[in-house]
Amino acid sequence: MNWEDFERSAPELAAFGRSRLVGRVASLATVRSDGSPRVHPVEAWFAAGRMFVRMWPTSPKVRDLQHDPRYSLHALMDNFEGVGGEFFVAGHAARVDDPTLIASASVGKHDTEQYVLFEFGVEEAIGTTYENDEPVRRRWRAS
Repeated sequence: MNWEDFERSAPELAAFGRSRLVGRVASLATVRSDGSPRVHPVEAWFAAGRMFVRMWPTSPKVRDLQHDPRYSLHALMDNFEGVGGEFFVAGHAARVDDPTLIASASVGKHDTEQYVLFEFGVEEAIGTTYENDEPVRRRWRAS
């Protein structure tokens, strides 16, 4: 399911997720070819109703996602008191090779031709805020 479908299914959680991801560094978890996890700092962005991440062609992220497209992305809270909350999303990533989609996804981004672009599908999302030092979680899973 793409981000736009997720927004239609869970609009409040999608809006929260977008607010935690846009303009911020998030932690991307991928699976290495030996099955062990790897974590990378990335910036996700939204265009054409989809969520994208770009990476250098030589990045281990590219190899990981081409070998096993499963991913998890975690947008952190602003501090240890939980200000802002945190957002988790997981699904499958797909390399984008269509020049038209690359062009529409890259509006406002510079030097996009030197990167590999992946679209991140949404299969699960969790938003966590903290009220009176207690976590409040909103969960969603694709059906």
